[in-house]
Amino acid sequence: MCNYLNESEKIIKKYEKRKKFQYQPISLKDILKEMKQKIDLMIDLAYSAIKFSSKEIADETSKLEKRIHELTFLLNLQIIQTQTGGFKEAKALEPIVVMGASIDKISDALADIARVVYINSDISDFTQLFWDEVPEPIVKIVVNDACEFIGMKRKEVHFRSKYGVDLIAIKRKDEWLFERDNEIRTGDILIIKGEIEPIKELKKLTYDSEDFSFHLGETKEDSDFDLENPEFYEEIKELKKDYILITDISETMIELALAALFFNSYELAEDVLEMESLMDGLNINFEKDLLDLTKLIDNPKILTGIMRIVFSCELIADAAAHLTENILEGFEPHVILQKAIKETSEIVVRETISADSYFKDKTYNQLQNQKYKRGFHIIALKRENKWIYSFKTDFIFEVGDLLIGLGPKETVNQWRSCVNPKLSKEER
Repeated sequence: MCNYLNESEKIIKKYEKRKKFQYQPISLKDILKEMKQKIDLMIDLAYSAIKFSSKEIADETSKLEKRIHELTFLLNLQIIQTQTGGFKEAKALEPIVVMGASIDKISDALADIARVVYINSDISDFTQLFWDEVPEPIVKIVVNDACEFIGMKRKEVHFRSKYGVDLIAIKRKDEWLFERDNEIRTGDILIIKGEIEPIKELKKLTYDSEDFSFHLGETKEDSDFDLENPEFYEEIKELKKDYILITDISETMIELALAALFFNSYELAEDVLEMESLMDGLNINFEKDLLDLTKLIDNPKILTGIMRIVFSCELIADAAAHLTENILEGFEPHVILQKAIKETSEIVVRETISADSYFKDKTYNQLQNQKYKRGFHIIALKRENKWIYSFKTDFIFEVGDLLIGLGPKETVNQWRSCVNPKLSKEER
């Protein structure tokens, strides 16, 4: 357990030395586009930080939080400068204002999740317990000789569209690399997020034959989580189901809320509010179970990090729900939002499995094949009135299932053609 007070003092001193923000003109469209890109990256970095107990990744998350604060300021400033009309124009800009405020709150919550490593340096002992049960786990892959990626810039590999995974960061010895122009070299550790089958395929391409591991080479301190205690271990396993749902649903809600705003979808907005109600119940159950767990440990403070993660997820869910309320109240998205979505690299798509679908009667495991997957991740499925957020390998997809997919813009038509061939042809 690290001294949180000392670490906090270091962070405060660090930010006291930072340069003052300098105003630079930027269009509303570019502000919105950058906010979306930054929040997507923050999600991956925040959960990578607690998965690997990496303070370096946590610090990078904090840098993005600061940038989103700046973008929120610029967003509001631009609106104030350009708004000269009356009530009608002000109403049209309301969804943009709400989007800025909500993303700002989400960035705060994600940064708080990442900073848990400063409170519980051994939080990874908890988050790694059930890594393979998360819909899109975050793992490390080592680049070995003969890998075709060596010498390529990370942006040239097209990890998501070609291999169905995201490259979050590169660790090279003691250095962390986060830029898209970083070149991949032999011995690099790639921090990868994706579904398990595509990750296994990528391990083959990098000639990484080792079992999955989360150790990055640093000296590991003794853990305060007594996982050798059978009773404690069983209680922790009981927590995992709700923990996985809470973290996964909060992330899904961000994507769905932004999609509802971009596409002016009343139905998507209702989906988000439905999930927010579910999150309330999950959080209450989790808090009760966590309190029961304190009876089995000598130092309940070791659970502080877990509590902060779940609390932050609740804040994310609330902010996502707030994002969609404008849609339900009849506000229409501004044209600037429509332009911004055209320039985002990943989008959320709703599609229903048709009778002639390639997805019909196939298992989740079968759909990990890239000819169906096309770089898309199914973040949610609605069957009749029930939402499903995670899938076992033998889960079977049926006609009428509503899929919410997230993936690269360049392969969206291919993915939709697999889900609903006839409809996608008519639209083309």
